[in-house]
Formats: sequence, C-alpha cells, structure tokens
Amino acid sequence: MLYSSKNYKYVIVDSQMDAIEELQQQLGKYTNYSCVGIARNKEDAINLILDQLPHLVFFDTELVEGVTKQSSFSIIPEVYQFLNWLPQFIAMNTSTAQSYEAIKNGVFDYILKPLHYFDLKKSLMKFENKQPDIASICLKSFTEYRFLLVDDIVYLKADNNTTDFYLKDGTMVTSYKTLKTFETDLPKIFTRIHKSYMINIKYITKIHFSKFQCSLKYTKNLVPFSKSLKSKMLEIKNLWSNGNFESYPQQINLV
Repeated sequence: MLYSSKNYKYVIVDSQMDAIEELQQQLGKYTNYSCVGIARNKEDAINLILDQLPHLVFFDTELVEGVTKQSSFSIIPEVYQFLNWLPQFIAMNTSTAQSYEAIKNGVFDYILKPLHYFDLKKSLMKFENKQPDIASICLKSFTEYRFLLVDDIVYLKADNNTTDFYLKDGTMVTSYKTLKTFETDLPKIFTRIHKSYMINIKYITKIHFSKFQCSLKYTKNLVPFSKSLKSKMLEIKNLWSNGNFESYPQQINLV
C-alpha cells in the first residue's frame, strides 16, 4: 500500500508491548516506512532518536515505569538541545486528556488508541504532504550533522563500517554508518548493485555488461555491479528504454 516514492524512518516510544506490536502491524502495510528502533522509557527514547535521526517518532504520552505513569513530553525539548531540527512527533493515548499538552509541545498529530486504520493513514498522508520536494539526508559524524541534497549524490561506497558519499561537485563525504542503513534512508532512485556500492540510477551513462561495470555522470570512476545482480541492471536498462525516466532526458549506452 505504497503512496509515496520516498522512504521514511520511524521509532516507537511506548511501554506497552501490545501497543507497539499493533502499531508495527499497521505501519507494515506501508512499504516506504521502516522501524529503526523501539524505546520503552524516556532515556532510551532520547538516545535512540539522536542515534537514528528518524523522520517520525510515535510516542505514548504516558510511559509506565514500575507502578507509576510519567509524562513523556519532556523527550521533545531534550532532543531539541542536541539537534537543530526535529523529527515529527505523533502523540498517542487512549483519551484526549493529553491533547492540550500535546499542542503546547508542538506535536505533529495526536492519535487515539486503539489505533484506527484511517486515523493512521490520514496522519501519514498529512505528514508526507508537508515534506519538501527537494529531498535531503542528514549524516551524523560524532557531534556534527551535515545535510546533503539527495540530488547531489552520485553513488555510495562501503568502507568497512563507514560509507563514502560521492557528490556531483567531485567531493566525498564520509558517514559513520553502514551502506545497508542508507538502503532505507534514500529514495528508490538509489539502488544497491554490489555489496559495496549503491548508485543514483538517473546518473548512469553506460552499462558495461561484459565487464560488470557502469559509468556515471560527474565521475570518471567505473562502478562495479555484482554478477548475481545482472538481472537488476537489465531491469534498469529496460526502465530507461521504456521511458520510465522521461524526466531525465538521457540515453544509456550498452557496451
């Protein structure tokens, strides 16, 4: 049930396991959303958000700690101390009693439990409608954050547990995350063609099937693709041949 070409990461903050499983089941219907973590208390929630930099945070407004309930709204200002931007927070509760507190804390939306299919769908559609047309990705390096326009990325190369981003201007930026992480973060115009490489499909200029390599705009480097993924490269070639990338007037040369 995909209605967006972009991919979004989310985390869940809830102390009730049954509620977590219900939300995951509902969100599992949307293939462009992926869960990057679950937290069941405030401290773990803050650490998870800072580590994963999700687009969305679904959080119960009251977390059970022992035999008491504690408000979870303080997560939002605490995260803000470390980030110059915030993910969108969607509050959840079994009643509307916390809705005023939610408004004061600037949450994006408020959903009642148990979750209703159309309430969640409307919330996701509203979220996607507010996303910028020019996609960007945030790279974390220790305490620094760098934003890259997705359109500036030509290809990615894995280097042990880091990933190098090769950009249109010829520069390279390193992220301290694995390549697999960015299979979720980046839009579907990017595809993994090798255990160590992911490319921006629209920048392909040649596919060297005999050498299992491809040429890309903005770089002289030849990027290899795995023999086992030759069928994927043929699919990409067919997409171009059938005009599915008509917004990018470019012809792939096959050699």
